[in-house]
Amino acid sequence: MTHVTGTRALAGLFSAALLITGAQASEPVDADYQAFLSALGDAPWINANADHPSANEAYRPIPPLASFPADTAKRDLGFALFHDASLSRDGTVGCNTCHMGMMGGIDGLSIARGIDGELGQRNTPTIFNAAFNFRQFWDGRAFNLDAQSIEPIVNPVEMGHDLSQVLASLQADPSYQAMFAEAYPDGVTAANLGNALSQHTKDMTRTDSPFNAYLNDERTLSEQALRGKDRFNALGCVSCHNGINLGGNSYQPVASNFNTSLQYALQGEEGLYARSGREQDRLVFKVPQLHNVGMTAPYYHDGSVPTLQDAIRRMGAQEVGRTLSDEDVNDISAFLASLSSEFFSGSMHSMMSDHELEDAVRNQMPDRMGGGMMEGENHQQHMQQMMQGGMHQEHMQHMQQMMRATPDSAADSDASTHQHAH
Repeated sequence: MTHVTGTRALAGLFSAALLITGAQASEPVDADYQAFLSALGDAPWINANADHPSANEAYRPIPPLASFPADTAKRDLGFALFHDASLSRDGTVGCNTCHMGMMGGIDGLSIARGIDGELGQRNTPTIFNAAFNFRQFWDGRAFNLDAQSIEPIVNPVEMGHDLSQVLASLQADPSYQAMFAEAYPDGVTAANLGNALSQHTKDMTRTDSPFNAYLNDERTLSEQALRGKDRFNALGCVSCHNGINLGGNSYQPVASNFNTSLQYALQGEEGLYARSGREQDRLVFKVPQLHNVGMTAPYYHDGSVPTLQDAIRRMGAQEVGRTLSDEDVNDISAFLASLSSEFFSGSMHSMMSDHELEDAVRNQMPDRMGGGMMEGENHQQHMQQMMQGGMHQEHMQHMQQMMRATPDSAADSDASTHQHAH
């Protein structure tokens, strides 16, 4: 009797479910559901290669970029947006202004410059392999790349724009309107803007370093680099710089063993304390990842350390309480050099023309990013419109002014008290 009753009850529930499903099918899809479809996330990249034989050791290799899920339409849109200075209030600053591929994904300045020559308070972190960080920005306030991508647009000393105006402008642009519609069911939205930009950031992942090949048992390192790795581990550097990104997975205080940490912070800097309110988080920052670190001078959160060797010496003294010998510094430098993408060494530096350089970068991009996207009629039309509108010239003038600025002048500026989004 109980079994029959239970069966009837289940049948009733099943029928009700069918009725509900039928009712839903006849209703239009609401905006929230469309947004959900657009925002379906991938597994965190920091967990990549979790089943690799070295996953439980200090380091594990980055898998090929092609092994990660990707959407070509989103990639193409993200590429266009990343290089579009119209996302800034005055059309002079694009994402690529501070994150230049040929400079290791940074700007080479101690402190980044935004619109109107404004200076932030922190050094620009590299965009390369940023997808493997557990949080974004030096204070980790962005949970993922989608959230991180929006902040520079609205930050008053970076791109200084109003987000609603940015979205209205994108919606009014036929090329962008079509690209958003192809990539997302709900078209131009703030969430989709951040997601598209994050797709390009993910495409800036480099996996072709000698060290990554070494971890995959595809090659060996020089004797000096191997000595440097052993010394790096023995000194305890690996306790913070570990995992798939050799960092980017924890917070640590600056100069934890010294009382001199304030010399590496500009006026008003608080670090993680600014968002946690906990005194123990003052001057605590996300540990930077080390892939391509040889290309990202100057160093520290405030860009106060000009060279990699100087950074190695200071970290040895401040964080592990050791005065490193010249041999130690040179060996560790050789190890860290093995973390640099081979794409940026040798042949790239000998290229003479911008056209050759552009083609080489293009060929490194996956799928349509390598050619079809750049040849697409919509993209070409859009870029021509940007050029005709003068944004390209203004952007280039801004970047030239930025390159003429010295790190010392940036650090001494009265504007250094502004909070920079990095």
